[in-house]
Amino acid sequence: MPIRLLDERVIGKIAAGEVIERPASALKELVENSLDAGATTISVAIQKGGSGLIEVVDNGTGIPAAELPLALQRHATSKLTAWDDLQRIASLGFRGEALPSIAAVSDFSLRSRTADAPVGTDLDVVYGAPRPPRPAAAVPGTRVTVRDLFGNVPARRKFLRQPGTETAIMVRNIAAYALARPDVAFQVTVDDRRSFATDGRGDEVAAAVAIWGTEIGPAAIALPELDPAGAVPGVMVAGWIGLPEITRSHRNSLLFFVNGRWVQNRTLLFALEEAYHSLLMVGRHPVGVVRIQLDPAMVDVNVHPTKSEVKFVDERSVARAVSRAAHRGLSEARPNEVPEVHLRNSSSGDVAQPSSRPLEFRPSTGQRAWGASPLGHGAGSSPRPFEPTDREAPGLPVPGVRSPQVAATQPEPEPNAAFTARPVPVLRVLGQVNGTYIIAEGPDGMFMIDQHAAHERVMYERILADMQGKRIDRQPFLDPMIVELTHQQFGAFERSTAELEAIGFQIEAFGPQTVAIRAMPAMMRGVNIGDRLRLILDELAEGGTGESWLDAVAISAACHTSIRAGQALSLAEMRELVAQLEQTDQPRACGHGRPTMLHLSQGELERQFSRR
Repeated sequence: MPIRLLDERVIGKIAAGEVIERPASALKELVENSLDAGATTISVAIQKGGSGLIEVVDNGTGIPAAELPLALQRHATSKLTAWDDLQRIASLGFRGEALPSIAAVSDFSLRSRTADAPVGTDLDVVYGAPRPPRPAAAVPGTRVTVRDLFGNVPARRKFLRQPGTETAIMVRNIAAYALARPDVAFQVTVDDRRSFATDGRGDEVAAAVAIWGTEIGPAAIALPELDPAGAVPGVMVAGWIGLPEITRSHRNSLLFFVNGRWVQNRTLLFALEEAYHSLLMVGRHPVGVVRIQLDPAMVDVNVHPTKSEVKFVDERSVARAVSRAAHRGLSEARPNEVPEVHLRNSSSGDVAQPSSRPLEFRPSTGQRAWGASPLGHGAGSSPRPFEPTDREAPGLPVPGVRSPQVAATQPEPEPNAAFTARPVPVLRVLGQVNGTYIIAEGPDGMFMIDQHAAHERVMYERILADMQGKRIDRQPFLDPMIVELTHQQFGAFERSTAELEAIGFQIEAFGPQTVAIRAMPAMMRGVNIGDRLRLILDELAEGGTGESWLDAVAISAACHTSIRAGQALSLAEMRELVAQLEQTDQPRACGHGRPTMLHLSQGELERQFSRR
């Protein structure tokens, strides 16, 4: 269908807001155009967070030379001609706003050639001012080059985030379409370095492995086709989801596509996560790519300026279809298994086997215990038999607002000195509830302690104390641990290299998206440090929490290397953890601000039992 201007009636009914909010918006529109053009290979180049360069090259049908100037006029499109077409739109783009909107705020260049044309055509637009088209040597397809985005709108550029953050958002957007369209070969280059590439052979799992790493391969479950009794009429669900062992601390790795369009929909998210009920820890989310096909007339794609949200005529039916497919996929993957928690040895996984021996406690003197436990360390120990000489990372001020004011030369306290000015009283541990909460008795009632938040506070203050005392205790590896990262994780690593070294890690880049861990903080032993490093970098990629970037790194490291909710502890281990918490300066909250304990006073207990 040739490109033509829409009539005013149609234009007035297409509600479009700001199309290009940030570089990721521009890139999303260009990639969707390539997919609509039937491209089987798409190459993307990004520089300086998209403000410097965005280039998309495809082998699609191309634009005829005569229609090229028309393609840069607002509301010119080949996707629809009348209002009724919008009710059954099947293409990703349809408004005819993307190219003129991008060209208005950038140094824009478009080169295209159809298969039957002898040569291609170049058309340049400099901040909205078009130049005459000219012939150019070109292969069939289209190349769009966007330079100096928002160069003529400094107010818009001022509100962009750091280049690394903008790049991470862009890569995530392109990765989403590469996962949805495994039949298209994608190649993404960031600052002249390849971020990821898919082979375009149509293998969904292979595309996921290329983007999210090799752990996805054996854990991917294909969503089965439901039998007539369970199927929802008019709704087809396909794609894949991950086994419960593969989880994330965020929902960024759970993608939904409706008729090929990537959408954000909380109802679908909750419907799918409901299938994992009782299989995942609190705060963990599954991974997966879910493709939904239904009659275009049953979904309205014109409800959001960037087309990232849609409205369903019957949203409950769509959510029901997603939930049933996920339930069936999980049940067929493990037909005879009952979900349970496995306690693994600390050298092979995240959860360490609870120790049966009492753990010695002494007020911290800056030395760490050699023996491992689920707490990762003891509070006191003899000196380590070997340790490399450490140095503080230069130029990194140590945060101190929430840190313990402990100097390296501070004398060891007298036996009763630690008990004279505690923010919390001495507690007597009674037991554990649900493998998560420690129940303790105090002078005035009962205390309920979140073991993860409590251990995070202990770890956080010890990290800061070690940095202030310049006595970082590292555990070197005989052989470096090689860890594959996503693009977002690697970007967070590059930003945080000095801070990670300051808290005791020794990590260096080992490839495009791979790092080698050569040493780790000794207090963090007893955990799968590769998995925990990914969690730390995930949190940092989302902005982190802290008064400085070093503080954010310390908080994240303390959180993701602490004991976990649901981890069984022996009575001796619970006593040690509570004793360590009593010694901290701020025992009431973890580094993220979550409370570590709740207090039920003696008077409140008596009132609840009608004793007073």
